[in-house]
Amino acid sequence: MLFLTLSGSLIASPFYLSGDDAIADLGLVPVKPPTDIFKSSQPSTGNSLQWYRLDIELSQYSTHDWLMVFRQVPHKKLDVFVPTNGGYLLKKMGVDGSQSGIAPNAMKLEIKPGETKTYYLRHNSAPLNQLNPEFWPSLTYFEKLSEQRTTISSIQTLLIVALIFIFTLTLRNRTPALYLLISHMLAANVMILMWEGEVFRVISWLGDPGHWLLLMTTLVLVTGITSYRTLALLPIYSPKTDKLILSLNTLGIALATYAISTESTAPKATMELAAFSLLGSFTLVVFATAYCLYNGIRPAKMAFPSALIMLLLLSWSWYTEAWPRSLPTYSELLLLSLHAALLPLFYWHSHQQNLQHAMSISAIAPASRKRRIFETALRQHLQNPDSPLADIDVTQRILSTFEEVLPGIPAMVLHHQRNEWNIILRDTEDYSKTADNLRKQLPAIEDDLLNVISSGTETKINFKDRFGTIYWVFPLNIEADDKTLTVLAPLRHHRNATTWQTACDISSHACTLMQANRQSLFWQQQASLDPLTGLLNRRAFCQEAETIIQSSLMNNSTQPCCALFMDIDNFKQLNDQQGHNAGDQILKNTALICRKALRQKDLLGRYGGEEFVALLPNTEPWQAFRVAERVRNAIASEYAENNKWTNCKPITVSIGISALSSEANSLDRILEEADTAMYRAKQRGKNRTSISASLTDIRIPLS
Repeated sequence: MLFLTLSGSLIASPFYLSGDDAIADLGLVPVKPPTDIFKSSQPSTGNSLQWYRLDIELSQYSTHDWLMVFRQVPHKKLDVFVPTNGGYLLKKMGVDGSQSGIAPNAMKLEIKPGETKTYYLRHNSAPLNQLNPEFWPSLTYFEKLSEQRTTISSIQTLLIVALIFIFTLTLRNRTPALYLLISHMLAANVMILMWEGEVFRVISWLGDPGHWLLLMTTLVLVTGITSYRTLALLPIYSPKTDKLILSLNTLGIALATYAISTESTAPKATMELAAFSLLGSFTLVVFATAYCLYNGIRPAKMAFPSALIMLLLLSWSWYTEAWPRSLPTYSELLLLSLHAALLPLFYWHSHQQNLQHAMSISAIAPASRKRRIFETALRQHLQNPDSPLADIDVTQRILSTFEEVLPGIPAMVLHHQRNEWNIILRDTEDYSKTADNLRKQLPAIEDDLLNVISSGTETKINFKDRFGTIYWVFPLNIEADDKTLTVLAPLRHHRNATTWQTACDISSHACTLMQANRQSLFWQQQASLDPLTGLLNRRAFCQEAETIIQSSLMNNSTQPCCALFMDIDNFKQLNDQQGHNAGDQILKNTALICRKALRQKDLLGRYGGEEFVALLPNTEPWQAFRVAERVRNAIASEYAENNKWTNCKPITVSIGISALSSEANSLDRILEEADTAMYRAKQRGKNRTSISASLTDIRIPLS
C-alpha cells in the first residue's frame, strides 16, 4: 500500500548536465500540480494548463553556466517555477514574459556543481504546439544565437532589397505575376518576424503564436508554388494540371486552417495531410514545368531547375525531421526565406530575355468564361447579321465597334494566311503609323506569337515592344492555316482594368460573330453545291447566272455573253454495264476537267444527270466556240489515255453553244437554244460542238 501511495510521485532520473553539448528531446511527462508550491489550496484542474517536473543535476566538474532554452516563438502561457530559499520563484517565459535580456526565450539555471534541483513548468497546451525545452551551455548557445541572428538579419536585408526591386518593376509592368511575387515576399518577411518571436511579446494576439507562424509558413509555400506556375506559364500550356495544382494548394490551406483551429488530437494527422497536399502540388509544378521546358517555353528554363532543387531540399527536410510537427525548423526557415529572396531574380532574368526580342509576350488566362451583358446599342452593333457577310465586312464591323466603344485607341486586325501577315485598318481612321510599327516587328516575334495563339481563342495576349508600346491582342479565329487577331494599342491613360475588361468582352462577342458568320457562309455554300461533283447545283447556277445576264443587259449595248450546254456521250451504256460507281467517277472526273479548262470568271454548274452548263460572261460566240473545243478535246484526250472500260464506247462530250441577243434575252432562252444545239451535235455523230441556229458569226468554224 505504501508503494502504491508513493508511485504517483515517482519520477525519472535527474537530467545530468555535463560536457559542452546541448541536451534536447527531454521527453517531458505531465505531472499533477505540486503540493509544495500550492500550500493552502490546490489549483483548478478544469483548465488546459499542464504541469511538468524537471529534476536537474549539474556535474561537479562542469565549468559552464547552463541555460534552459525554449523555442523563440513564445507560447501563449509558459511559467517556470524556480527553486529558491526553500520555496519557488515564478518566472514568466510566455507571451506575457519579460523582454529584457539577450534572449527572452532562455533562462539561466541557478545551480551549483554537484547540486540537484527540481524545476516545475506550467504550460497552456495547444494542438501542434508542444513544449520542448533544451539545456545549453551558455557560451555555446550565445555563439549559436549570434550566428543565427546575423544570418537572419542578412536574409531579411536581402528580402527587403528584393522587395524594393520588385516594387520598382511593378511601377513599370503591372502584371498579376508581380503582385503575386510581392505577396510571397511579404509573407516570407512576416514569417521571419514571427519565428524570431519578439513581435508576439510586443503585440497582443488572439490565439496561439505558434499557430500564426504555422499559417504564415503555409502561405509562403502556397504563394511560392503559385509564383512558379505563373512564371512557367502553366495556366496557358498545362491548364488541366494548373487547375489540379490550385486545388491542392486550396486543400493544403484549408487543412492547415482546420488543424490550428480545433482542440482535438486529430490535427496531427490533418497537418500531415496538408503537408502532403502542398508537396504534391509542388511536385506537379515541377513536372508541368519540365513539360513546358520540353516544348521550348523560355521561362521554364529558369523555373524548372529552381523548382526542382527547392522540392528536393524541402522533401529531404520533411523526411528527416520527426512528425508530427508544425513549426518550421531553422534550416527550413533559411531555405524558404532565401528562396523568396532569389525568386525575383528568375522573374528579372525572364524579363531580360524578353527585352532581347522585339517584343515581350504575356499570355493571360481568362479569369472567368462568363461574358458580361452589354448595353442595348452595343449588342445590336455586334449581333449576327440577317445574311452572311464577307470576311472584310465582318472585320470592318468589329473595328467600327471598337472605335465606337473605345474611342481613341488604335484598333486593327491581323490576318495570317499562307505564311503572310496582313494588317486591316478601319477605312475612316488613320492608324497607319501604329500599323507600320507593328508590321516591322512581326517577323521577330512570329514564332512565339503563333505558339501562344495556338493555346486557344480564350487566351488574351499582352505585347510590349522595346520602345514601351503596349499591344493588346485577342484571337478571333485560330484555324491551322487561317488566323485572325484583333490588336489594340492603348495609350498610358487607357491602360486600366475597366478598359481591359471592355476590350476582352468586345473581343469575345466579336469572336462569336465571326465564327457564326463563317458557319453561315459554309452552310450556304453547302446548300449551293452539288454533293457529287462539287459544282454549283441547278438552282444556285441559275441564281448567279441570272444576276450576270441582268448585268449584261443593263447597258444600252448588250455585253456579249454565251452559254455552253454539255452532255456526256454514251453515259447511260457505261452506267448500265459498269454500275453506278463507275458512272459517279465519270461525272466527278468530267467536272474536274471542265473546271480546269474554263476560265476563272466563267460560271460552271451541274444541270442534271450527265448534263453540265457553263455561262461565259464578256465572251463573243467565236471565243465561246474555242472554249468549248478546248473542253471537248480535254475530255476526249483524258478518257482516251485512261480508259478503264474496254467493252464500252469511248467517253466523250457533245456541246451546244448559244449567245445572248435581242431575241434570246433571258437565261431560259439561251439555255434552251444551247440545249437544242447540243442535241444537234448528238445527231451528227457526238463528240462535237454545235452552235445555235441564230448565231451567224463567220468567225465560227462550220460544225
